[in-house]
Amino acid sequence: MGMSKLTVRFEDPFWVGIIEVEDGGDYRVARHVFGAEPTTPEVLRFVCDRWRELRFTDSIQIQTEQAKRINPKRLRRMIEKEIQSSARRGTKAQQTLAEQREAAKEASEARSRARREDQRRERFAKKTEKRKRKHRGR
Repeated sequence: MGMSKLTVRFEDPFWVGIIEVEDGGDYRVARHVFGAEPTTPEVLRFVCDRWRELRFTDSIQIQTEQAKRINPKRLRRMIEKEIQSSARRGTKAQQTLAEQREAAKEASEARSRARREDQRRERFAKKTEKRKRKHRGR
């Protein structure tokens, strides 16, 4: 069994719980909106009763790195370089949730595109049929 972590934080105007699960190199995240600030018994009740209802993201593979001592000056340079880079900001959980939102957005756009294309084809077919009827004198 892996490690699970629940972080409750305030995202204006609601309190949100970010649930992270690490299990042998697999990493999954879920998000739950509590609404008002949850008390400790409410959080415990949520974990006990509603844990199975959570929709976790697809599992992604993470690498567990061996702890290796890094020179403090090199570490500082690496941190500054990471901050300066255009890499995504936020925690691993926030990045995973953002990736999930992007995937859902792309799927929604693809469905919308297909629906628009079908409507365009249907309008063209109606217009063509009307043109044929007019040509035949009906």
